[in-house]
Amino acid sequence: MRLAYLGAAMTNAPRMLTSEGVGASHGTITIYSAPKPVLRHIEWTIGNLLGIPISLNWKVHRLSPSTMWSELHWNGTYGIASQIASELKGWHYLKFEIYESAKNGSDGSLYMYTPELGMFFSHVGPHGDVMINENQIQTIIRENVSEVDVIEKLERAIGKPWDDALEPFRRSHNELAEESVRLSV
Repeated sequence: MRLAYLGAAMTNAPRMLTSEGVGASHGTITIYSAPKPVLRHIEWTIGNLLGIPISLNWKVHRLSPSTMWSELHWNGTYGIASQIASELKGWHYLKFEIYESAKNGSDGSLYMYTPELGMFFSHVGPHGDVMINENQIQTIIRENVSEVDVIEKLERAIGKPWDDALEPFRRSHNELAEESVRLSV
């Protein structure tokens, strides 16, 4: 899995924070589905962790009209994505993705969450590739007898079930962003 969509999505997000690496780390938080009563709580939580007040530009999500979506590009200390993901998963009805960019020789991080699947985490290389280490691969091969099981476990290790669950939300999100660009031209 490669995080190619992030570059395209970065041009259409609210501009409260830039992702040009002012802090020790930077990345993108995309909340694909959140109920209206918790929107301010989400903003307060993220703002407290980043150390600045934030106000997200929430929009109704086409796939789930009773929920809202938003995106934020952030700068902060290295590892803050982990803290944000931990806090957001406490609201089990959210669907979100947090990407922390690889910087200065360190791996990036990817967190994906859906209520049905729980949390997915992976290190991400400088080109957006999800990284699986040798020990993970050896364990998957050793513990699974059939080829089907090995494939299923490898797909899980790269986050395919989360990718599949979030992809319709990403597509809808990107379509809305493209529409707003066309309308503003």
